Amino acid sequence: MVKSTQSYLKAGLCALPAKAAQKRPAIPSWKTYQKRLPTDAEMRAWLANHPDGVCIVCGKVSGNLEVLDFDNGGELFDAWEKEIPSDMLERLVIEQSPSGGFHVFYRSEETVCGNLKLAARKTEDGHQTLIETRGEGGLILCAPTPGYEIIQGDLCNLPVLTSADREILLQTAANLDECPKDIAD
Repeated sequence: MVKSTQSYLKAGLCALPAKAAQKRPAIPSWKTYQKRLPTDAEMRAWLANHPDGVCIVCGKVSGNLEVLDFDNGGELFDAWEKEIPSDMLERLVIEQSPSGGFHVFYRSEETVCGNLKLAARKTEDGHQTLIETRGEGGLILCAPTPGYEIIQGDLCNLPVLTSADREILLQTAANLDECPKDIAD
């Protein structure tokens, strides 16, 4: 955990210790880290408590990091992946989550917006989110948290996408939406 967290910080990613089961930072308040990276002293103190996970704060603080989060066992990932140009797909960092979902990491040359719901399915109780982003103000659990595995690329060497490339990724995900627009978030 220590080596990965230090590597992420050196790569300009705002890494924080996490409580894996709760999918949240293992520190009392993390809002300040939406604006700045932790210091070495802060990180050493946190890691002395032996957290069981790592998360990364997305957005400007991490170099305009945005993550596509494929939920529900990643059921729409293959359909999305087939529509992405292969040269772009090969540059992305892809992680599998414990539930079988996927996280697709990249940086944007432009500022990213907050979290977006891109694709959902209507259910008896409303709707189920299938693909969403983690952007400005969001966070995401990642490797080496148990059950999270990088299957392509390196989190310390993220691609920087143009606004046109980013739009392709987001629009392709939104095209998989199964909900009428009046009920999607």
